[in-house]
Amino acid sequence: MSPALFQTALYASLALCSLGLVWRVSAWFRVRIGPDARTVALSQRVAALLRGGALALFSRRVFQLAGAVFLDLLLQRRLFANEKLRWLGHLLILTGFTLLLLMHALAAIVTAKLFQGYQPTLDPYLFLRNLSGAMVITGVGLLLFGRWRRQTGLPQARRPMDMAFVALLGFVLVSGFLLEAHKIASPRAFYRMSDQFIGSTDAGRLTPLRAVWASEFGVAFDDLKLPIDPRLLEQGRELHRSACASCHTKPVSAFVSYPMARVLAPVTDLLDTGRADAWLLYLHVFACFLGLAVLPFTLMFHLVAVPISLLVNAAAPNRDFSLAGRASRRALALDACVRCGICDLHCSVAPLARYLGNLGLLPAHKLQATAALAGGRLLGCEDVALRAADGAFLCTDCGRCTAHCPVGLDLEDLWEAGRGDLAAAGLPSPAQWVQAHPALAWAESLERGPAEHVDSGPDDLLAPLSADRRSFSRCVQCQTCTNVCPVVAHSMDSNHGIDLTPQKVMNLLRLGLRDLTLGSRMVWDCATCYQCQENCPAGVRVADIMCELRALGVRRLGAVRSLRESS
Repeated sequence: MSPALFQTALYASLALCSLGLVWRVSAWFRVRIGPDARTVALSQRVAALLRGGALALFSRRVFQLAGAVFLDLLLQRRLFANEKLRWLGHLLILTGFTLLLLMHALAAIVTAKLFQGYQPTLDPYLFLRNLSGAMVITGVGLLLFGRWRRQTGLPQARRPMDMAFVALLGFVLVSGFLLEAHKIASPRAFYRMSDQFIGSTDAGRLTPLRAVWASEFGVAFDDLKLPIDPRLLEQGRELHRSACASCHTKPVSAFVSYPMARVLAPVTDLLDTGRADAWLLYLHVFACFLGLAVLPFTLMFHLVAVPISLLVNAAAPNRDFSLAGRASRRALALDACVRCGICDLHCSVAPLARYLGNLGLLPAHKLQATAALAGGRLLGCEDVALRAADGAFLCTDCGRCTAHCPVGLDLEDLWEAGRGDLAAAGLPSPAQWVQAHPALAWAESLERGPAEHVDSGPDDLLAPLSADRRSFSRCVQCQTCTNVCPVVAHSMDSNHGIDLTPQKVMNLLRLGLRDLTLGSRMVWDCATCYQCQENCPAGVRVADIMCELRALGVRRLGAVRSLRESS
């Protein structure tokens, strides 16, 4: 490859990568999530960053930062606590890519300076290069296997650009192994080296050396007859020791490339004729440069965002953030999310997302909707915006997504800020439009509404607990759930009363009057604190039933909403 072409492509990709990094990092100070963030100026957010960084570096928190670097960043203990298989996969990928970067891509700058006599065709470097690539491939395989094993029936949040980048990285690895395998088996490469180090390409003169490299180094000479005379091999070994041994060892340690070279042996002559060594090198190098150039615009930007997010968490372990600090932290969270889907697995309303067919209930998809809303893209599609609003407001704020996030994102704060933006955009909580009419009025609308206006979907599948009498038949109307309910207590101390108490909701379900419960204030004011469920002497899942009724209400009452408002 021409040095001028190589340097031009390298500098161009570095320039694009640098510009992309600056643009993405600047978004942490530009993007505003939440009504409170709109009152914070850019200068205040930058000042909060500088002040927080100075306090962390020049205080006892510096030890917490060091611990975060070792435990959270290098050992990834948060991921280990949640998913052992994914942790192993990520660790293999991180270690493998780091070794490939330092000992292969930057070998002339790093490895050659650290180890005297470095040659890429010597051991242990030949073995380590294959080991590093195999670690990355194994890590990706473990992640895919873990994702398959944890299938929930719901698609995960993904962007086409992210998947294209993953495919590009796979191409980089495969092309690298193919290039090395072809060099091992290529007679053309052998003659080029013999011309450089021995000063001859004459096949007759090089017969002993060719015999050794064919039998012990895997070069596919199509004109070499087998079996080879042992005396010829001994002559070749002497020549090899004097001219080649200082730069080449047997490639059998390349446990990925060498078997590939044996497979390619029958077509090596054809590949040599087509100059496969040249175009494989171009494909491999330019794929690397392309990956570097587009890295800031893909999911792999989390390689920058995640370490910073973890260090920010360590600098303020008690979430001691100013308003300016929270505003920047929310924007940082959009980039630090790795789309692992662990939050979706632990989300308390994930079953409802499946039955509703609304992925907006799942944390990973809510995060994408929050980013789209902050960027002004969500409101362009009314249907998508309404589904995102339903998903945001149906969240029970159980905190499981935050507790299980492997990169420590404060998702609870992000959801609260996002709901504020949705309300400001005219997308209110379903509780607001449901409570605009009494429960009996909604029930009457459902009863008389034309079939084309009422969603007659699988309601029993959507709300299996509230449809199964065994779920609430044990209720003895002891009013324990009502006595411990903070919503009931609050309604007695304020002018905002409720129409039904929890045990009355259970009684209506026993009477088969589920439609009457869908619009009740109790269902929509429920704080999902689970006091009722935890204290029920009969073990009735009161809070879970309330959550189901809320989701069913969005589906059914939304279908007759326009009909009711026009009557």
